[in-house]
Amino acid sequence: GVRVAGLARSNAPLQQMAKDAPEGLFLPVAVDVGDPEAVTAAFAKIRSEMGAVSVLINNAALYPRRDILEETVDSFMHTVQVNLGGMVACTAQALHDMVETGVGRIVNVTTYAGNGPAPTAAAYSVSKGACRIYTKALLADLGDRFPDIIINEWIPGALNTTMGIPDGLEPADVARWGGKLALM
Repeated sequence: GVRVAGLARSNAPLQQMAKDAPEGLFLPVAVDVGDPEAVTAAFAKIRSEMGAVSVLINNAALYPRRDILEETVDSFMHTVQVNLGGMVACTAQALHDMVETGVGRIVNVTTYAGNGPAPTAAAYSVSKGACRIYTKALLADLGDRFPDIIINEWIPGALNTTMGIPDGLEPADVARWGGKLALM
């Protein structure tokens, strides 16, 4: 019964989600979260069609699996811009609404990769490790002033996706857990 806006780079999976969702409860928004101006426009669309944002789950990530010797400054920073920059841009937009109302929930999906990077995962590990620090910084800045804006990090584990591992957790199960966490 909750109205949800889904953001993704590709429109096709969003349209499938819209078909599968109960009518009127899902708003598909195709956006590259690595582009702050596009994120601002996406949130303006969400606000105009759904109202203020009260819950945000930051889950965007690129995992290019590139050897550090093949990584360029541009390719590395593109991963950082999507993984960390997307989280920062979406959080900033959601906080506009949450600070105004004094309530909200932000769930930042992170990973242990920042603690123990795997081979070919430098950009992913650095950016997702920075997401963990960003979550702590949000709490340090906002926790005392806005105790009803709940901010936490969530590390669901390895998933059975193209970014994950074949024997990982099923994405549908993890999505249900994430939804429950966000609505607690």
